[in-house]
Amino acid sequence: MKESTVSWVEFAKRDLQGARELLKNEYLANLVMFHSQQCIEKIFKAVLEEHSIHIPKIHNLKKIYGLFPDKVLKKIHIEQDKLDIIDQIYIDSRYPADFGLLPSGIPTQKEAEQIYNIAENISGQILKLMEG
Repeated sequence: MKESTVSWVEFAKRDLQGARELLKNEYLANLVMFHSQQCIEKIFKAVLEEHSIHIPKIHNLKKIYGLFPDKVLKKIHIEQDKLDIIDQIYIDSRYPADFGLLPSGIPTQKEAEQIYNIAENISGQILKLMEG
């Protein structure tokens, strides 16, 4: 793995670990969701970095995933509907939004756990591929 890729992977791992720690506090469900999204975004950008593909300054996971080389796409299974869900929750977290992180409002702990599990699954698949 390229040294520059390792940096992306490390930050993705930190976001996932942060989300896992935040899961302990229902009040912080929105932060779990944010860090879960960030984990996926960074691990996706690690894939691009590893394959010397320009990393766009965007947060849309479906668009980033669409840049993956075919040889990567053949080895992982990521459901598009999961990316749709994650793409809905990304906002600029520095300011409050009108409706929270989901169209339905502030997320519940159960919703945060679901998003965390998606991030764990996606990052796990990619890490296994990259480290194996």
